[in-house]
Amino acid sequence: MRIDNNTSNKFLLNHIFIVVVMALIVMGRFVQLGIFKSTNGIDLTELSMSSIVGSSINDIPRGTIYDQNGVPLAIDATSYSLFAIVDNEGLSTVSRPIETANMLSEHLNMSAQEIYDILQTEDVVQVEFGPAGKNISRELKESIESEGFSGLGFYENQQRKYINNYFASHLIGYLSEDEQYLYNGEAVRTRVGKSGVEAAFNDQLSGIDDFYLMQTHEKLLRGRDVYLTINSQLQNHLEQLLTTAYEKYEPELISGYLVELGTGKLLSAGQRPSYNLNTLEGIDQDWEGQFVSEAYEPGSTLKILTQSIAYDRNIYQPNELVMTGSIEIEDTVVKDYNLYGWGEIPFDEALARSSNVSMVELVRRMGLESWEQTLEELGFGQSTHSDLPGENTGFIDFDNPVSVYMSGFGQAISATPIQLMQAYSMIGNQGDIIKIQYAYGSDTSDYETQKIKTMIRPESAQHILDILMDAVEQPYGTAQDFKMPNVRIAAKTGTAQIANPTGAGYLAGPNDYYFSVVSFFPAEQPEYMLYLTLKRPENNQGRMGSQILAEVFKPFVDYVLLNN
Repeated sequence: MRIDNNTSNKFLLNHIFIVVVMALIVMGRFVQLGIFKSTNGIDLTELSMSSIVGSSINDIPRGTIYDQNGVPLAIDATSYSLFAIVDNEGLSTVSRPIETANMLSEHLNMSAQEIYDILQTEDVVQVEFGPAGKNISRELKESIESEGFSGLGFYENQQRKYINNYFASHLIGYLSEDEQYLYNGEAVRTRVGKSGVEAAFNDQLSGIDDFYLMQTHEKLLRGRDVYLTINSQLQNHLEQLLTTAYEKYEPELISGYLVELGTGKLLSAGQRPSYNLNTLEGIDQDWEGQFVSEAYEPGSTLKILTQSIAYDRNIYQPNELVMTGSIEIEDTVVKDYNLYGWGEIPFDEALARSSNVSMVELVRRMGLESWEQTLEELGFGQSTHSDLPGENTGFIDFDNPVSVYMSGFGQAISATPIQLMQAYSMIGNQGDIIKIQYAYGSDTSDYETQKIKTMIRPESAQHILDILMDAVEQPYGTAQDFKMPNVRIAAKTGTAQIANPTGAGYLAGPNDYYFSVVSFFPAEQPEYMLYLTLKRPENNQGRMGSQILAEVFKPFVDYVLLNN
């Protein structure tokens, strides 16, 4: 058929008209989507994000947790989950269930009968094999596949692996492997950090945080890494020493924390009992990490703060004498730990001897209201903003004047290790309280030392440091167990009664004490602060609490100085 010019022109005009109309329709549709971001009542923004989250979050490799030197501590490893197709047209199904069950029983921690019963499940297309069929290694997967049985398949998934079973467990934390998580108002299923760094940095490690997800899809390939301030070498050595002491003396708890004074970096942190990071063996509903979660009466280590504040405010003169032994306050008699004291001694010597009476006298001179306010300024009774879950603020809520006096020597007040160490840091930092931090963030260059406040003058801090050296080196000092031949140590010990958890008063057993020591070394120019605690050693073998702690302290200090 021949088409003339007129026909051709009409045909062309018709086509142009159709194209223009179609273009207008498409443009209108784009305008609708671009401006209103919806169609047929569906929010496309939510749909898009829901699609990304729903399909990807469980498959995103979680970021790696590193120590300060880039040593991996927690990584994501690919593992597999086994399934079997038992009834589905068009798909290869298990054709020989008896033989398949026998074969799988040689590879899985299940009997052939258990596997066979699962394969005989009716009215389902697919079956799985419970915990025994999960977290399968690549080697085991390939071994099963090489058997050549039909109907078997594997899901690929991510499994959290911790390089060491017992390694700052309370700080690193653990995951729930499959949990509902609220994101942008929508519930998705993903792995969620339940404690420690895994929880504090969950959004970054998982890749689910808003800022990260709103980037391009390429950013969803994995979560962000987190670098800790922990030093693996120091941490491993501390863990070994704590384990040895825990098994030997059977305490309810023993712990140790090492901080770099100038920066506030937490270099090592360990406690026993602990739990296995990979299997969670040892964790139960009563378990908690001491560092931020357990608040207790610190005892005599707190005298450092009482004396340093009093000295800084010129409440006493160094050579001024104070009568020790006992003192009456509000119809209550407070005695020194040896019951009779040492007669009249200089205030500075009273700290090295750990006199309760002298601390009560200093609080009396400062005034109860002023001392209460000072405790708040030191950070007690409030969060340190560590971001670690379960942080306990402790208490300084005194219900009578006697309690305020007693707080001067570490009773009637409770605090966590992180609160205490943060306050004690002013002694080794020329009067500045430095925030204790356990993580750099996503890069080691992200770290910033945070000075909370200047609490006392540098010369006051140095004066107390000198007294703490006397506590170690002088024959009257209470910290002589921590004297070392190769380095000068400044230290203060503590022996605190433990509040009765079921009633008023304190526990009265022979081992019912919370022993502790806080130290600064090298004492002439402190670089490190080490805090150790020991709670209720059941088998003390005739040794004092400070002697037990010295068995951890001395080899650890040697190792720190040799390797850092």
